[in-house]
Amino acid sequence: MQQGGKIMENILKNALFQNVSIESIEKMMPCFDMKKRSFSEKDIIPTVEGNKEYICLLLEGAVSVSRISIDGSLDLLEYLEDTGVFGDAFAFSNREDEFITICEKDCSILFIEKNQITKRCSNACQHHTQVVENMLHLMGDKVVHLTEKVDILSHRSIRGKLMSYFRIQSTRQGSLTFRLPFSLLKLANYLCIDRSAMMRELKKMKDEEMIELDGRMVTLL
Repeated sequence: MQQGGKIMENILKNALFQNVSIESIEKMMPCFDMKKRSFSEKDIIPTVEGNKEYICLLLEGAVSVSRISIDGSLDLLEYLEDTGVFGDAFAFSNREDEFITICEKDCSILFIEKNQITKRCSNACQHHTQVVENMLHLMGDKVVHLTEKVDILSHRSIRGKLMSYFRIQSTRQGSLTFRLPFSLLKLANYLCIDRSAMMRELKKMKDEEMIELDGRMVTLL
């Protein structure tokens, strides 16, 4: 019972169920046929199995979503920790084989088959429409984030990429001091730059008093 309460608490934190009551979620759970699965660090998380496409809710842990480049390297698109939704964009495209989701920290995930959300159930749950609307908002946010990434990568210099990214994070978190959502190694991956070159540039920026850097905490000066 305690575990079920923890799952419900984590579901309520998830943006997919924003503005949906506990009672409504409990009614929708049988309709959505949610399945909870656990993964260990470095496991590949399938968002497609056979002819079933899944929308996944991260309950705890961390996952990364990356695009597989032509040379086999991974281009980080998204990093989620303790909450979030992934697989939603893949479920509505025919290119899911170009992407990979990896467990970065032991995680628990709820799997919902896409058709369970897009089709209205026989019970005509009152808040089903709200969940669909939330999912569309989430997909819209991801389009915005991808547009931001295109803008970041349009800068030719490493410093330009870093400052563009830092300004976006500062605005998003509403402070000149903010926490990076992932490690510096993953930041280099996200910005598509060499980690050693990035670290050298960060040191120069600190020496020139453009930024302060303490672990994952950054301050723009």
